[in-house]
Amino acid sequence: MEGIEAILPRVLRRLGATRQVRQVRVEAAFAKVCGEYIRPHVRVYAVERSVLVLACAHPAIAHQLQIEAATILDSINAEVGGRVLTRLRFVPEAGTPPAPRPQQGS
Repeated sequence: MEGIEAILPRVLRRLGATRQVRQVRVEAAFAKVCGEYIRPHVRVYAVERSVLVLACAHPAIAHQLQIEAATILDSINAEVGGRVLTRLRFVPEAGTPPAPRPQQGS
């Protein structure tokens, strides 16, 4: 009798859910890699074939992540397996709008 670990991948492929499962696994691995300090400022936006697309709130953080791209991708690839992620791409994160300013002279 086959175990669930042998059956589940076939079922997910038939349902067309392998892309979503991969994205969730990449998100979890990225959360481990980036740590608590960076996590509020960056999130996995998408996984497009071999490209990890990150939504980033600050250009400085995107720049630092780009410098560390090889280490980040190696760590994620080691944990997730499957198709290898080869590069990072960044999109701006909208973030929260600034608080309204109080009216002058009222």
